[in-house]
Amino acid sequence: MSQRNGGLPPYGSLGAGNDDLDDWDPSRARRGYTGRMPALRDLTLGRDALIDLPVPTGHPQDDPAGALSAAGLAVSARADTEDYLAITYDLHDPGFVELYDAVIVPQWSLPFGRLLLSAFLTLPREAGWQVLDVACGTGYPTLELARYLGQDCDLAGIDVWDEAIQLAKRKASDEWLRNVSFLVADIMRHELPERSFDTITCNLGLTSFPDRIGALGAMWRLLRPQGQLLLTIPLQSALREFLDTYYLTLRDLRLDDYMRGFAQLVAERLTIEETRKLVERAGFVAQRTVTDSFTLRFPSPQAFLRSPLIQTTYLASFRAIIPDLTIRRIVFNEVERRLQARIDADGGELRMTIPMLCLSAVRA
Repeated sequence: MSQRNGGLPPYGSLGAGNDDLDDWDPSRARRGYTGRMPALRDLTLGRDALIDLPVPTGHPQDDPAGALSAAGLAVSARADTEDYLAITYDLHDPGFVELYDAVIVPQWSLPFGRLLLSAFLTLPREAGWQVLDVACGTGYPTLELARYLGQDCDLAGIDVWDEAIQLAKRKASDEWLRNVSFLVADIMRHELPERSFDTITCNLGLTSFPDRIGALGAMWRLLRPQGQLLLTIPLQSALREFLDTYYLTLRDLRLDDYMRGFAQLVAERLTIEETRKLVERAGFVAQRTVTDSFTLRFPSPQAFLRSPLIQTTYLASFRAIIPDLTIRRIVFNEVERRLQARIDADGGELRMTIPMLCLSAVRA
């Protein structure tokens, strides 16, 4: 992709035939991505399953996971009451772990996990199959895989997040799942023997590693020859509607330095082709890529910006490009205004499109 907008760095490269699913292009932020006008509507991609965000988690009759504990409710209340431009979360807070499992996993991890599971089900397997789920968090989709595989196969989940692993262990115990184990460890520093797994899965975990090549290399070493890797990631254009709005706000306010920070941040998010190259650099042979998308919808800009999901997956990094809180507040006040204009033009709700990639590869 050529450079645009005053020599700002490029935002990624387009994958062939994936123009609507892959990268975010600033030159198209004003006119939209579908070729139809106006740009404020009809930005959905492919098969569009709408996911309604749950009502406040303190109402057990509306919460399929049951009411949150007092600690979980306290964390949920913080999201509703504290300044979304400054709030932070403690991963080691039991209340946050509970909120993550009850709210963020169903909203975010579940659609990606379903895409991964659909690819996993096509793999041939034999009795005694050994599977490792990397960056398994609170046990999704690890426990789903354990239920599918049954007692003739073994599954392990690994994550550095101790509190999440403890919750995953409790859930496995509650379900009497005897074919799954969980390990608190770093995939790049562990005691697992090399060439010991037939398949490795990684649902949304790759982008959380500072050293992505190193993490993939560690997975390569753990796989037997011809072992399979399945991973999912959100593509670079995830939350495209927010990216458009934020970028255009920075541009119209002539905040060039922050635009460059924005460009660099978006460029760090992976496209289809970049993901394939990463996997192949780590020694794998990429075999298949599958894309799909889903849509998150919100009743207001505030509901979007205060969502624990949005705050933990995207907002913290995007607000950090504006260190000065006063300028940050000016920018996000305008972002809120423009997001409300989207709602008014789009039938009373704010829709955010999430394109997904599932890539399968083999250790040669």
